[in-house]
Amino acid sequence: MHLIVIVVALFVERALGQLRRWRDVDGFARYVALIERSRAGARWLSHPSGVLVIAPPVLAVALLQWAIDHYLWLGVDLIFGVVVLVLTFGPRDLWEDVYALAHARSEADHDRAAACAAALCRSHSGRPPADRDGQTIVGAVLVQGHERVLAVLLWFFVAGPAGAVFYRSVRELPVLAARGTGSRALRRTATYMHGLAAWIPARLTALLYALVGRTGQALAAWPSARAITHASGAASWRLLAAVGRGALGLGRGADARTRRRTDEELNDTLLEALGLVSRALLVALAGLALLTIFGVLR
Repeated sequence: MHLIVIVVALFVERALGQLRRWRDVDGFARYVALIERSRAGARWLSHPSGVLVIAPPVLAVALLQWAIDHYLWLGVDLIFGVVVLVLTFGPRDLWEDVYALAHARSEADHDRAAACAAALCRSHSGRPPADRDGQTIVGAVLVQGHERVLAVLLWFFVAGPAGAVFYRSVRELPVLAARGTGSRALRRTATYMHGLAAWIPARLTALLYALVGRTGQALAAWPSARAITHASGAASWRLLAAVGRGALGLGRGADARTRRRTDEELNDTLLEALGLVSRALLVALAGLALLTIFGVLR
């Protein structure tokens, strides 16, 4: 069932782009802001235990998921899963963001291109890096392919709608904390929790990038990321960017001519990175299908 929901949700997202507006309604941010308005809630968010703010929405979805599984028609389970999954993708559509950046660069709309690049390069703290050269932007596309799509799908396949809501929430909490919600202790704890939640999905995604790209260069770039055991979001992002660039043939072994061509033809490279994400997604779906067929997962 989960595989069917994933395929339908991906089709809905690609076919009905207007649903993106629903994802832009940041219900989790409003929920956290509502808690922060009360004195007790603000005090709670000033402690590391404030990360448990994600628990009520995840538990609510899990309970609803259990009730639908046990008491309602199977079609309701399908509809519920598709709706939750579409809403947890994002918060923005990666393909639309990359095409918008490529179009802005083609039209020499520098302000729009800078805004699109900043949105793609947003760090785990919510702040874009000061240096947004071509290599950084390509790496950001590969990272966002994990954060916006692949990690959500993997968590969904393991834990259903509750898993997708969990990863979307745990990913957004460090961004909200960096914007001023909560204390420094909460920001550190939220960032660490995100790193733990992303550790296995990020490494699976890196393996997928290596499998569907230039495998030798991708695996050779793995040690350079220095992220083998680090349970932090930043380490996982370094790994995804390094392995993904290696899979595209843009690793440290690239000669100066290749690097110059990448700078001059950044649009083509961005589309190649997007193609790498798409191929990794197809292989992930094929792997999940095999696990479903053999009864490992439902």
